[in-house]
Parts: sequence; structure tokens; C-alpha cells
Amino acid sequence: MPFSYDTAFTWPFPVLPVVIHQVEGEAATAPLTALLDTGADITLVPAAYLRAIQADETYTAQMRSQWGAPFPVTIHLIDLEIAGQRLPAVEVAADDVGEDILLGRNVLNELILLLDGPRAQADVLTRRQADRSRAV
Repeated sequence: MPFSYDTAFTWPFPVLPVVIHQVEGEAATAPLTALLDTGADITLVPAAYLRAIQADETYTAQMRSQWGAPFPVTIHLIDLEIAGQRLPAVEVAADDVGEDILLGRNVLNELILLLDGPRAQADVLTRRQADRSRAV
């Protein structure tokens, strides 16, 4: 199912619906909207969402902004549901300042995505089952 780009931005931004789940727990957020950021190494999640579900804090690290300034972040482990597909044990950086969820390449590289700019739609495609009838 395609999802319309967010037109609140000067240039419409591809977005997908997400739910943030506690690993091996029942706590989860309500459905949220996440921006697809193919330039980000790791997914950023506002710290308030991580605190709300009591996400496991695993370690601290240094991140660098697009301008090169380093700053400390806390890395958390969550299960991330994206457009109905659940990715287990995903590392995300807690964002103490921003209010947007940014899906970085650590998550995007796990998905088959279709970004249709002319139609301003994003879609997560279903993984094909391996064809076991062909010889390797």
C-alpha cells in the first residue's frame, strides 16, 4: 500500500507509518510517522518515545551532524514495525532535541522500498520467498 509524501516540507518528504515496540515486552507507541533519510547512518527516535516504552538503553556513542559537529547519543534497542513489517532488535539513537523519527540506512537497508517521486508516494514492498526450485 503506498503512503503519500509529507507535503508540509518545501520539497515533499517520503514517510512511512511506524510503531516502536519494547524488545520482548508489551509496551508500544501509537502509530507514528517517520521520515525516510537515506543519508543518515542510523535511525533517530525522539527520546520521549523511547522513555515512554522503557526501551533498553545499550550504550552511548558519538554522532556527527551533517555539519561535522560531534555530540553524544544514547543507543537503544527496540523492535520497529514499519508499514506492517516488524524488524526485531533495531539499534536507534535517542534524539533529545528533535521531534521527528528519521529512518536511517540501518533500517532502510532491511526493506525493499519504492520511492515514487513523481507520484509523491513511498511503499514497502513484500519480500519474495526464495525460489528453491532453481539450482544454485
